[in-house]
Amino acid sequence: TMPDWPYLFVYGTLRGAAGTQWSRLLASASRFIGTGRTRGELFHLDGYPGMRVGAGTDGWVSGDVYLLNDPTSALLALDSYEGCGAADPPPHEFERRVVNVRLDTGRSVKAWAYVYSLETQGKARIPSGDYLQPNSP
Repeated sequence: TMPDWPYLFVYGTLRGAAGTQWSRLLASASRFIGTGRTRGELFHLDGYPGMRVGAGTDGWVSGDVYLLNDPTSALLALDSYEGCGAADPPPHEFERRVVNVRLDTGRSVKAWAYVYSLETQGKARIPSGDYLQPNSP
């Protein structure tokens, strides 16, 4: 499954402001395009968030869009980090899917995103849709 496009939308521990080792790695392997949002719902998981997307979702999830320098190798590494690489036994907690992102500039791009694929029952929703500002309106 080679990527058709090099954009990646991140909404959790990979966001620049999250300041994690992996967010720094991503920043060094890509060019920051801007902040934006996509239709979805955000849930608190175990120390990180998970986004659900789908028809009928009226919420928005905020995040960052990156242009990957070498999409094939970057996505292989990120798949492994997100637990959905070829070597990871199913069921996978996350799956990489394409979402439509509306950048704050008004431009729209299609980007890869890691979407939470397991049961959300009993998980707290992040109403703001923003992992870094969970209580903002």
